[in-house]
Amino acid sequence: MKRSVDPPTPIHIAVKETVAALEDCHPTQLGSLDMVVDGERLDSVLDAPPEELPILFQYCGYTVTIDDMGTLCVEN
Repeated sequence: MKRSVDPPTPIHIAVKETVAALEDCHPTQLGSLDMVVDGERLDSVLDAPPEELPILFQYCGYTVTIDDMGTLCVEN
């Protein structure tokens, strides 16, 4: 699933909402995102140097990628 992250929405919230939608559950029912990625770094991805992008990590069995344009991709 791909989606653009709207600027007022923190990226860590968008990740949890997207994975929760795929899992058909509430975001609070998912594991801690902070255990797999630094939330502050995640939320500042649009300000990160190009050599640090894209950000790629595993969360709740999904591969999550966020690029420099704020596009969030969550794949099985």
